[in-house]
Amino acid sequence: MIIAISGSVGSGKTTIATELSTKLDYKLINLNELAKEYKIEDIKELQTFDFDLDKLLDDLELKLKNKEFGNNLVLEGHFAHFINPELIDKLLIIGRELKELKNTYKTRGYNDQKIADNLEVESFNLCFYEAVDEGYIEGKQVFLVENNSTLQDCLDKIKVLLI
Repeated sequence: MIIAISGSVGSGKTTIATELSTKLDYKLINLNELAKEYKIEDIKELQTFDFDLDKLLDDLELKLKNKEFGNNLVLEGHFAHFINPELIDKLLIIGRELKELKNTYKTRGYNDQKIADNLEVESFNLCFYEAVDEGYIEGKQVFLVENNSTLQDCLDKIKVLLI
């Protein structure tokens, strides 16, 4: 099974993906690390970098089709919902309360612009609706998972969705 995990920055994607891949004994692919290979430029005011998303997706999708990473994968990154839905069995969009996200961003030292931009993405469930626009089937292939309690509670919710 190929599971993709997306969601807003700071929603808990990496922690959830790491634990899920360990429990399932699946290979974990961190898409943000992969994106560094496609870097175009740093965007200092947003404390991030721009990268060639189309090229990254083309290369990633070819590797997925050719099973270069194997059959059992967890793909994690805030743009995972842009991967061709024909290649993904389940897409989990991790959501989180805005107050908690804001606290996380402040702890990480994000500037006001980055905080505002990321909170806006979460407040509109943008990743979820972009996934549906990409062709993911709501309730069958793409699921919104709220990360508002413990890691184990979140993993228990996910376990039910993967059956």
